[in-house]
Amino acid sequence: MRILAVDDDPVMLDLLGTALEQSGFDDITFAATAEDALELIDVAAAPYDIFLLDVMLPGTSGIEVCRTVRTYPRYRATPVLMITGSRARDMMTRAFEAGATDFVSKPFDALELVTRIKLAAMLNDSMQREQMNAAALEELGQLTEVSFDERFDLPSGAGVKGFLTLENELLRRADALYEMVLFTVEIDNALGLYRGSRPAQFRASVEAVGRALSSEIDTDNTRFAYAGRGDMIGVAHTHAQIDLRDLQRRANQALAVNWDSFASGQPKAPTLSARRIDGPPAWSGKAAADVLRSFQGRADLTAQADPYEVDGLFERLSVRISGQ
Repeated sequence: MRILAVDDDPVMLDLLGTALEQSGFDDITFAATAEDALELIDVAAAPYDIFLLDVMLPGTSGIEVCRTVRTYPRYRATPVLMITGSRARDMMTRAFEAGATDFVSKPFDALELVTRIKLAAMLNDSMQREQMNAAALEELGQLTEVSFDERFDLPSGAGVKGFLTLENELLRRADALYEMVLFTVEIDNALGLYRGSRPAQFRASVEAVGRALSSEIDTDNTRFAYAGRGDMIGVAHTHAQIDLRDLQRRANQALAVNWDSFASGQPKAPTLSARRIDGPPAWSGKAAADVLRSFQGRADLTAQADPYEVDGLFERLSVRISGQ
């Protein structure tokens, strides 16, 4: 267990070190100021498992150190024990509001200190197991629920909307005419990507495309949503022409730079194609919403079949003919 102890009193640090080492804790780092402590946290190769913070530090207080520690994602639930000689209610309230786990009073009893550290560590382990179980259940749900046609919502981001939210925003505009450009950004060979990935990996790939597109669109006037089948559909409220070829180039670059091969299960990012949806220069909200509905609900009955879908059809027919 890695422990960071922060106190400006060298005698107190010596007492802490002795008590912890005698109880079997041998990976202890000491700091005398808040600044030193935060620097140690920033450069640590491995995360600390527990923090012991003196409340009254020179300059920045231990409470503020605790508050800063809680801004680090890896330390959201790490035990933070405040060491203080005061039992003032307002001070304890501020410490708990900053994210403190528990208090140890000065002068401290070695047995009490070690007991509180072990209890805090057990609580942290329990919370981590709960989070891991929740993550596993979430992934299991994704594995069983995500289909190729599903229009799931993307994580929040600039310009990102849920499909139904985007549709409802257009419907509220009713029959009034607005200058709009409707376009799509499609994952090339999305069905092949889906078949070569687990459903959760396909979701991760689609979310990565959403992040790349979010980073490159004009978020002042453009919104987009995932429509299923590897297709994003976008609405730009503008009278100017959109350079979709340039958007395609920039989105592909952003996707390739930030591609996570581990999460997606794919060694490299897919390519994207951006296309304008043919229509008038001014759309009514209802007409644009109708396009979204028909676009998402299409079954490709009038389009040329995807070669992967054709191959799959022949495979299924072969199985039936052979009686397997």
